[in-house]
Amino acid sequence: MRFIFAAFLLAGAAGPANATFLSTDPSTVCSYLTNSGLATRGWKNQYDNEFGCSSPYKDIGTGAPLANNLAFYVEGGPSEAKLVKLVLNINNKALAASAYAELLKAAQALSPKLTGKKLPSEISSAITNGKKASANAGVTQIEVMRIDWPTGKGHEVKVFFQE
Repeated sequence: MRFIFAAFLLAGAAGPANATFLSTDPSTVCSYLTNSGLATRGWKNQYDNEFGCSSPYKDIGTGAPLANNLAFYVEGGPSEAKLVKLVLNINNKALAASAYAELLKAAQALSPKLTGKKLPSEISSAITNGKKASANAGVTQIEVMRIDWPTGKGHEVKVFFQE
């Protein structure tokens, strides 16, 4: 019986120490970029036991037929945010630099709120150049991915913060 109680205490003590986000409360995390023009529509059950929130796409500059745009997503369980991402669509390659700058600004605002740390320089550089990279902010894994569209007319750059 003492062994079970000790194991329970150790498991409980290890839980918060393993958390990589400063807060995993969905309403808190979903509100992190409201002041950056990326307010979400609130935490919702998307299907089965998968929950999340997302912002509408925010247009950056102009473009025909579409402007570059940025959105903010949070995914997780019923009461816990586990994955946070920014998604930038480059629809107008001529204005990609200003869109990358907007993505960088959002990631720099998000990182200290999620991790308590500044955005790592490797991630900042990857965003600025529309390239892929990964690094840690504390114990939170941050990854930048670039996906070139088969049409050759654009690409997307995603920044993931993984719990």
